[in-house]
Amino acid sequence: MQGNEFSKGAAFHAGNDEMFFGGISGISHFNPQKVNDIRKQLKVYLTELYIQDIPILKSDKSVKQKKQIISHFISDVDTIHLEYKDNMFSMEFSTFVFGNSERVYYRYKMEGLNSEWMNTGQGVSRINFTNINYGTYKLKVKACIQDNVSPEKVYLIIISPPWYLSLMAKIFYFILVLLLGIGITRYILNQIKHKQEMMRREHAEQINEAKLQFFINISHEIRTPLTLIISPLEKLISENIEKEKQPVYKMMYRNSQRILRLINQLLDIRKIDKGLLVLKFNETDMVGFIDDLMQIFEYQANVHNIRFTFEHADAALPVWIDQNNFDKVLLNLLSNAFKFTPENGEISILLQTGYDPANTEELKHYFEIVISDTGIGIDDEKIEKIFERFYQIDNDQSKSNIGTGIGLHLARSLAELQHGKLFARNKKEGQGSEFIIRMPMGNTHLNDLEIANVELQSVLKNEINLQNAGLYDESQIEEPIKVKSKTNYRILLVDDEYEIRQYLKDELSGIYKIFECSNGKEALDFILKEKPNLVISDVMMPDMDGITLCKKIKSNININHIPVILLTAKSTDEDKAEGFEIGADAYVIKPFNIGLLKKRIANMIENRVRLEVKPSDSEENKALIKKIELRSNDEILLEKIMKIINENIAESDLNVEMLASGVGMSRVHMHRKLKELTNQSARDFIRSIRLKQAAELLKHQKLTISEVAFAIGFSNLSHFSNSFHEFYGMSPKEYAQQMNKEKVETKK
Repeated sequence: MQGNEFSKGAAFHAGNDEMFFGGISGISHFNPQKVNDIRKQLKVYLTELYIQDIPILKSDKSVKQKKQIISHFISDVDTIHLEYKDNMFSMEFSTFVFGNSERVYYRYKMEGLNSEWMNTGQGVSRINFTNINYGTYKLKVKACIQDNVSPEKVYLIIISPPWYLSLMAKIFYFILVLLLGIGITRYILNQIKHKQEMMRREHAEQINEAKLQFFINISHEIRTPLTLIISPLEKLISENIEKEKQPVYKMMYRNSQRILRLINQLLDIRKIDKGLLVLKFNETDMVGFIDDLMQIFEYQANVHNIRFTFEHADAALPVWIDQNNFDKVLLNLLSNAFKFTPENGEISILLQTGYDPANTEELKHYFEIVISDTGIGIDDEKIEKIFERFYQIDNDQSKSNIGTGIGLHLARSLAELQHGKLFARNKKEGQGSEFIIRMPMGNTHLNDLEIANVELQSVLKNEINLQNAGLYDESQIEEPIKVKSKTNYRILLVDDEYEIRQYLKDELSGIYKIFECSNGKEALDFILKEKPNLVISDVMMPDMDGITLCKKIKSNININHIPVILLTAKSTDEDKAEGFEIGADAYVIKPFNIGLLKKRIANMIENRVRLEVKPSDSEENKALIKKIELRSNDEILLEKIMKIINENIAESDLNVEMLASGVGMSRVHMHRKLKELTNQSARDFIRSIRLKQAAELLKHQKLTISEVAFAIGFSNLSHFSNSFHEFYGMSPKEYAQQMNKEKVETKK
């Protein structure tokens, strides 16, 4: 063609259909019949990307996020990553058809931004975008030459949000809102808790006041009959010359005085609360004062083999105290020390003086009494709580004696009223605790009304000496009179109170053979080895209480036939239910009637004897019993279970699931069925079979302990030894030695 411009009217149509057109540069002619319409398929290619008119290359990265904007060569790119500030960009396209490039135009649509197709002008290959918001968009592009349209090309354009709208920022906002919500909730809950705590304290104070008032009211009622007990006892002690009755009378007298002291403590607390307690101070030799008080506890120290010592640098130390009330402080602290110190322990009293310029004016120059023991110690968080009224430490050791929880509270109150202080701490070296009393030296801190006259001092001293005289002396520790029992039945008494054990022993030794233990742990070892006919146990004891002891007895197939009688001062229905739930045969509440207790013991032993029958495989019964080949479903089930256990006894993973799978039963049903048939859980039943097999191996075969343990499925030798000792009351080594010894004696 001569060009794109033609002259008007300069045209000619020849006879052979050829056409002629005149233009500014000449004539163009063609025959329409001979024109070939050959079209090539158009394709769209991205040839350039501009951000703010700056061309982007493959290696270019975003400024803040340091990510590649395009990850491939420009013509192969289908995803573009932009920052939120790079929202002004351009994209240039090409079809690589250069013959008609000026006739090419492009259609495009940005999904997420607009829904209609838009066109560029002919020959325009660049598409511009400005102020695009962050998000993900799909750009669809196609090239057109008249009716020749290329397939759509889709580009994914991702514009990152600003940092304050990023995913991490949203997570931070969520956490911040969550923490704010939690903080507000906790603040509201703390306010509610504070109000509830205030109400609880008020309620606790009301309850304490009601308790104290009740105790005081009933104390006045108790004092009259108690007087009628103490006075005749004093007469019996002084007039009765029968040696065997004196210990009984003195035991009754000591415990009567104990009740009287508790009553007086309640009255003292009431006086302190009302501000009615009047103190009168007089000069006292503290060394002699402590020596006198120590005599009260000499008997208790001798009975329990407790080393009781008093250390002081001065032969005499004159101090100003209210004797009648200061002795209550020391008595409560010493009683507490003896309560928590085990047998063969140690209690010491240290008297010393000191000077502390950093202390208050009254206590700069002071004397100090430190009472230390080798008992159980005190948890750090409970050191201050033990001085609260009616508070008692809740642990196995403290259950050895029942108290009111007012002794230490009274002791601190009386110490503070005498211008001193009382505090406790755990010993720095060794086990145990220390109670420290610090009192001012001299009498400059006292006013005239607090100083007593000499006559009152003498009267008080004589009163204390009379009160303590004759209560505890070495003559009380006598060798018990041995009484021959009428039967060979053996009864084990378990109680940490020596006098209770002695009283029961005196009452029962004429009928039965009596053995004694002072705690549950010692008793369990004795029961496993000796297997007595009956056990009488206190509930609250150190090391192991009576409930735990009874539970261990009833869960051990070797000793669960032994009747257990629980003695306790806890008399609520819940306490009784707990005792019967763990298998106790009787639950006797203190104080008890000894006659009824004797009848109950006799009935239990007789019933146990009636239940004892010779085993069916004994020689006597074999001749009498005709074998009948009938078995119940339970016997068949038990035989299957035993077969599985015996076949897999060496497998450490033998458990209830394996048994249930072997007999075609669910785990729960298997556990329940074994409990019905053997009175044991599946785990305990498997363990008892293993331990019995171990005993047989140790008895009849010369194997090492480790060989026996692995042969019956124990992978841990220490666990095997502990389980064996718990079951038989002795270690595997001791059992093997005992069996060998019996074999040798049998051969002889």
